[in-house]
Amino acid sequence: MQLTVIDSASKNEKVRVSDTLFATAGADFLLAQAIRVYLSNLRQGTAHTKTRSEINRTKKKWFKQKGTGNARHGARTPSIFVGGGVSHGPRAIENWTKTLTAKTKLVALKVALSAQKTNIFLSKDVASLAGKTKDAAKLVANLGGDDSKVLVVLAKGNPVVVRSLRNLSNVLVMTADRLNALHVAMADKVLVELAALKVLEDRLVKVKKSQLKK
Repeated sequence: MQLTVIDSASKNEKVRVSDTLFATAGADFLLAQAIRVYLSNLRQGTAHTKTRSEINRTKKKWFKQKGTGNARHGARTPSIFVGGGVSHGPRAIENWTKTLTAKTKLVALKVALSAQKTNIFLSKDVASLAGKTKDAAKLVANLGGDDSKVLVVLAKGNPVVVRSLRNLSNVLVMTADRLNALHVAMADKVLVELAALKVLEDRLVKVKKSQLKK
């Protein structure tokens, strides 16, 4: 597999990368499962509603018991009234945490990279960013598409490079050792530092072909 290099000095340069980065068989169901798990784990579960007993509202009887033609109500806190409590609402006790095995995470990442292989680009210039947002914006613009969501994958954390990219609202910076399938799937373009390829290959070489079959 060959990937395009996006650098100031490169002219339609392509680099051959290891096939270990890409899945050779269909396993879309694993990618769908991984995305579901990652999105579920992002939920905080802090939504909380008050019941009728917790509403700070008058408990005074609305009107007399008989003779009005209305139903009998002894308070304004029930859920049938505006401003009353909520029946069967969330109580901040929900646990949305789901888990994946380590191997499943790697297989899902491999499938995600395969699905995005036409949108993956390499760059040596990422590591040379000196903290200027202007330089980072120029590099990202070479990918095309002003509104595209760009995922930048670094070999390791670099505060100077991160400072260059963090003010770009459409850019997400991630290191290769923490990259997951959701990061790749949500991006329109993926810009990988050339040195990060080795880190990804070392992670994904553990995935056997048999694990990519349903």
